[in-house]
Amino acid sequence: MDPGTAFAVISLTANAVTIIKKYYKGVAGAQSEIEFLINELESSRNLMERFQTLADSTSKLPMAASLNPNIEKALSELKLLQTRLDPGGKDKVMRRLGMRAFKWPFAKGDVDQCVTQLRRLKEMANLALNSDQTSLIINVDANVTQLQDAQEATDQERQLAKLPTAIDAAFDSYHRQHETLCIKNTRVELLQQHRDWGATHPKPLYWLSGMAGTGKSTIARTLAHHFHSIGTLGGSFFFSRSSGEANNAAKFVGTLARHLANVSPQLKRLISEAIASHEDVIRQGLPNQWKELILTPLSKYQSTGRTMLNFVIDALDECGSDDDVKFILQLCAQAKTVKEVDLGVLVTSRPEIVIRLGFDAIPDIIHQKLDLRDVPRAVVEQDLAVFVECELGRVSQEQQISGWPIDEDIHSLVRLSDCLFIYAATACRYIATLDWDPKERLSEVLTAGSATRGKTAGLDSMYLQVLNSSLKDCGSDEVIEKFCDRFRQVVGTIVVLFDELSASELAGLLGMSEDAVKRSLGRLHSVLNIPQDVGSSIRLLHPSFRDFLLDNKRCTGRRFCVNGSLRHEELAKHCLKLMSDGLKRNMGHLTTPGSTLKDVDRQILRDQLPKHLQYACQYWVDHLAAISTKSEVKRELPNEERILAFFRQDFLHWLEAMSLMAKMSQAAILITRLGNLLDVYYSTCSSIPINSYVGVQSVSDDTTLRSIVEDARRFILNNRGIIENAPLQTYTSALVFSPSESFVRHYYVDQLPGWLIRSPTVELRWDNCVQILEHHDLDFREQIIIFSTDGKYIASTLKNGRIVLWEAATGAVHSTLDSYLHPAVAIEFLQNGILASMYADGAVRLFDQVTGVLFRTLETLVEDPQPAPILDRGLEPIPSMSILPSGDLIVLLQNEQVWTWNWESNAWPGRRVTGTPIQRLYGCLSNGLLVAAIRRNDPDSFDLCLLDIYTSQTQTIEANRIPLIMGPVAISSLDTIAWVNDCGELEVVNTNDMSRTKLRAYDTHSVSTSTFSPDGSMLLSSYRNMALLSWNFSTQSMIAVDRTASKIRSIAFSPDSKQLATSMGRLVKLYRSSARDMSSLRDNRAGTPLVISIASNGKQIAASLGEMASMIQIYDTQNGGLIHELSDGSLMGYFVAFSPDNQQLALKSDDCSLLVWDLRTGTLDWTTSGDRNQLDLVSLTFSPDGRYLVSGNREGEILVWDAKSGNVIHVFGLADEILTVQFSSDGGRIACATHRQSNRADTSGRVIGAWDTNTGELIHEIASSAINASCCFIPMQATISPSGRYLAYSSGDGSVVIYDIESKQQREFSVVPDDTLTSLAFSRDSKSFAACTRGKEIKQWDSETGRSIGVSPINVLGERLSFTENGNFLEFENGHIPIYPTELDLLKRPSRHLSHWWYDRNASWFMEGTRKMLWIPPAYRPEKYKYLVHHDGLFAFSNDKGIHYFKFNQGEEVNDLNEYDGSH
Repeated sequence: MDPGTAFAVISLTANAVTIIKKYYKGVAGAQSEIEFLINELESSRNLMERFQTLADSTSKLPMAASLNPNIEKALSELKLLQTRLDPGGKDKVMRRLGMRAFKWPFAKGDVDQCVTQLRRLKEMANLALNSDQTSLIINVDANVTQLQDAQEATDQERQLAKLPTAIDAAFDSYHRQHETLCIKNTRVELLQQHRDWGATHPKPLYWLSGMAGTGKSTIARTLAHHFHSIGTLGGSFFFSRSSGEANNAAKFVGTLARHLANVSPQLKRLISEAIASHEDVIRQGLPNQWKELILTPLSKYQSTGRTMLNFVIDALDECGSDDDVKFILQLCAQAKTVKEVDLGVLVTSRPEIVIRLGFDAIPDIIHQKLDLRDVPRAVVEQDLAVFVECELGRVSQEQQISGWPIDEDIHSLVRLSDCLFIYAATACRYIATLDWDPKERLSEVLTAGSATRGKTAGLDSMYLQVLNSSLKDCGSDEVIEKFCDRFRQVVGTIVVLFDELSASELAGLLGMSEDAVKRSLGRLHSVLNIPQDVGSSIRLLHPSFRDFLLDNKRCTGRRFCVNGSLRHEELAKHCLKLMSDGLKRNMGHLTTPGSTLKDVDRQILRDQLPKHLQYACQYWVDHLAAISTKSEVKRELPNEERILAFFRQDFLHWLEAMSLMAKMSQAAILITRLGNLLDVYYSTCSSIPINSYVGVQSVSDDTTLRSIVEDARRFILNNRGIIENAPLQTYTSALVFSPSESFVRHYYVDQLPGWLIRSPTVELRWDNCVQILEHHDLDFREQIIIFSTDGKYIASTLKNGRIVLWEAATGAVHSTLDSYLHPAVAIEFLQNGILASMYADGAVRLFDQVTGVLFRTLETLVEDPQPAPILDRGLEPIPSMSILPSGDLIVLLQNEQVWTWNWESNAWPGRRVTGTPIQRLYGCLSNGLLVAAIRRNDPDSFDLCLLDIYTSQTQTIEANRIPLIMGPVAISSLDTIAWVNDCGELEVVNTNDMSRTKLRAYDTHSVSTSTFSPDGSMLLSSYRNMALLSWNFSTQSMIAVDRTASKIRSIAFSPDSKQLATSMGRLVKLYRSSARDMSSLRDNRAGTPLVISIASNGKQIAASLGEMASMIQIYDTQNGGLIHELSDGSLMGYFVAFSPDNQQLALKSDDCSLLVWDLRTGTLDWTTSGDRNQLDLVSLTFSPDGRYLVSGNREGEILVWDAKSGNVIHVFGLADEILTVQFSSDGGRIACATHRQSNRADTSGRVIGAWDTNTGELIHEIASSAINASCCFIPMQATISPSGRYLAYSSGDGSVVIYDIESKQQREFSVVPDDTLTSLAFSRDSKSFAACTRGKEIKQWDSETGRSIGVSPINVLGERLSFTENGNFLEFENGHIPIYPTELDLLKRPSRHLSHWWYDRNASWFMEGTRKMLWIPPAYRPEKYKYLVHHDGLFAFSNDKGIHYFKFNQGEEVNDLNEYDGSH
């Protein structure tokens, strides 16, 4: 840390404090926040002064020096702070008008952010300085251990800062500093009971319930404070319906984990290690977060004594999602599983039904309950009397009123409270209002309350009295009416908001002045928490006030009653307008289209997306959905024109904003919800057509808003993953690959990237595939897929033994279940929310589908289990699992035993089916009969049978099925069975009457897997030619759902039959079951066009129709059109070469003959014959002038052909297998690399040779066992310089030898120690050379000195390397990289960086240098890397959808992101 930097921090903090103090006296409403900020600034200044003192005494401060980046960031924050305060130019105005003419320039969030930065700096700086000071004191500067400890502590803070935390949810948060604890001598017995529980945990889960206003939150705060004071508070989370952070569970686990980390250094280390090891966990579902951030660290905690910890969770009923409430209760129930720490969880809530049912599902031995309604009335009234006496006594003391209140008034107020603490608290606040006589107010309360009747009448009367008092001194009826209108607008908004907002944010949302908001709230401090500092959120003091205002039967003062539907409608309009005015492209000021959320400057984001704009983005649909559909509300959709304008102008900006806020899954849910809402509205209004949307309508059609919303939903689901990670891919990848007739593409075509000169041809409309999910651990051999019984989740098995649960609605990963020794062989969802997975050893593991936690393993039943057989081969029994009608599990083991698990007895009552060798269980009929494959007398033959496991009786459905084990069997809910017969037909039998139906065969392609829809109306089958077909029994018709690039391994329907999922390779694809026929898609039987070569001018490409096809197609890259189809019935597309003038194409045929075609006419020029056809070609290239064609074969022959006539000019070679042949740039010399077989007597290894092209004379031969002997099957490990003078080759130890043919001298460079080179290339002037390495890098050297001049990672094993003709780039399989200049070049001309593009196939990104530009979705990726070609910014590659072209801007590098964006 530079002392000068520290001095700058000291100076800036001092100036800032001086400036802020001017505001303190002059600005009303911000004193608390100003004091808060001054204290933090002065604390930071003291720390920097401490450092400067230490720096003056020594220069050896190693740990402090490591904080330079953090200090620089803090310095920037302080400069920004001073700029925003900026009183300098305003001094004259301040003296003239007074400081009160100015506003405090910070919102609460801004101050929190500044303070958070300062505190993090202080924490890390304190650790560093303490370490440095200790080292200096004991003179052990080299004390590595202590320095490492300090660095570790700093790293831990960095990791913990990643946790998603709700600051306001802590019991002692800044926002809760004015919320009271239980007054002394109240709740004595109740509090002691809970303290005793917290010290012993007789049951780990405690539920304290009570009606609204009974004091639950005050009790929870008091207990949290007590646990904190004695060191047993593990964490707290106080839910609040009006807080966006605390009204849901998104930050629940992160907040508790952050609190838990503060309990002890050991837990801090364990939790920070968990974040570092599983960084993605903070973006995963609650179950994974709970397991990795809470349970796992606690299970690793080591202590000498008994460690007691308590979590306090308050107001669980104010968590907005019932599903989240269930999650939390099930997570909390897992406290019993932690053995190393005695963990208890205290939960408070209203006795809502979802919470009651949740606790009922938890065994009594785990939890205990206490309902505050069960506390004796006398005890509650005594506590209320103490509370009222204390509160009114404080008023009496402050206002110097003697002899007041009298005991009779206290008891009267207690009786009116009717055991509701909220009534007493509201009454006391109302009485304590400074501008009124408290005696008079108390009298009003007692008088008004004595006439009330009903359950909430007393509280209602109190609220109405508070509201009426706010109208006093308002003046005329007209003024009162205006005040009430503004009250309903402002306070009505507060009570229906889905998140808390400050006065300034509320003003921004409503489009009114901040002063107008403040005037509306001025006299409502009895019912609202209205902070003095304008940046803090306004909050309801109790949710019962919301209930009162929204209920016109309770709020009898009509001028105060809030029409919730009307307020929601108005807020939806405000939200849409705010987004229209405030959203724009690149709000995060990201520098490249591939920049991630980690690259976003949070200060810029706060400026671009202020809190009220974030609110509008998150909740506009919720406000629309909250509008009542009752008859008193207009039946047409409110704000329809504004919604249409939103989709046409702001939709992409909104998606970017949601990504920046890490809310992409919520975006998918919101648009889906909007679609459902439109269905409801349109169905009630006959004047608006109901759109039966299938795919997408043409943009020119008379479309409805519903169609546009559906198109937007498909856009989100198809691109959620990439937009979530890289926000600006909204305008690039998402838009580029959307269908040409998509509404979104049509509306935003001008947003397409300007640097993409040519885009790939896309589908006209959305196809049946709604979403593609990717997981790096998915494996094509063992993958199984299945929907949960409620349809919310999709389970998919992984190769590492884990099971991943996806959210079916959004495609986000919900949780990843624990791994096992091998992949699961079967998985089933049970009706009780349990996922059962079976393994080869017979073990069955049971997981909770909500929490993802393993709660039971049913014991292994196989003594010596073998790995599970692959389903496509072998005759051993395949371990299988199914569910009986009773709900019991039935499993088939490797030893042919069948066992059932009975839930009532919790045991395996084993049943051996005597004399019935079962091969596989397929499932169970409704009558309990099993559908199984049974081996008969012939060991290679099987019968498809119905089996009664109790009697061992069987009924044969299909006999002597040899390939049965390889074919699928599907069972419907109607007891129908489908399988594939010997003719390749799907045969269906109804087991109720044994009637049979044969579905027409789909040509001759066998079925790989089949399944029935849950309602039995459809049969879905995948074929080995990658077709996915659906048979509809009601219409007796078959449609093509999709054609895929790889074999489908598993199919599953959702329980409602509306969705289906398929698994293949690393992908899971989700479809709509109401699919449109995709028969127009290309039939893969003809072969996918596989790009194999590109002409030197980039205008033509050669493609083969499948690897074994007998046709080569020539395409025009300019328009994508087919030019020629070349075929003689035996063409192979592995070795293809274009002539330099691109008028001829040479290729090897299937019978090893060489064919040369005239590309101008598409006719065959010449072909080889006779013995020449028997030579297996392995290399083929034209001379630079096109006169010659040279080929190499496995017999060691090199043949030079006349390219026009086909005559052989020279035959030479080294009697060794040719690996590669290459011309010098003038065509005068030919070089080749061979592999000499080890059975040769003279030598083995590599041989490099060079010949004169004109004479065929051998110029030089290099034979050495050291020439790259360790990688003899990798081509292009030798090259000749363009001049033909130098030969370069690599050896096995990573060195490169450059041999001068003329001088007979050589130089050897050890350029890549311990690595292997896979390709070499000389520059055009031979001054430098480059090599691809097995380490997936391209390295460049100066050929004169051997000095390394550049290294570029390419993420592929490069085997084809060359310098481009213009000398600007190195070219390899996937694109270009820049050429680094030699020292001589740098002296001659300045270096300039040119735009260069390449494809990173591992990450599926098109790169411009090191910058990610365009992400390629799975449907458009090259099937294999060898089917990708490129030329001068044009890329062409192919997959099952055809050939895709990308043309990128080549030229000077563009340094500003905006220059990349153009109009189309």
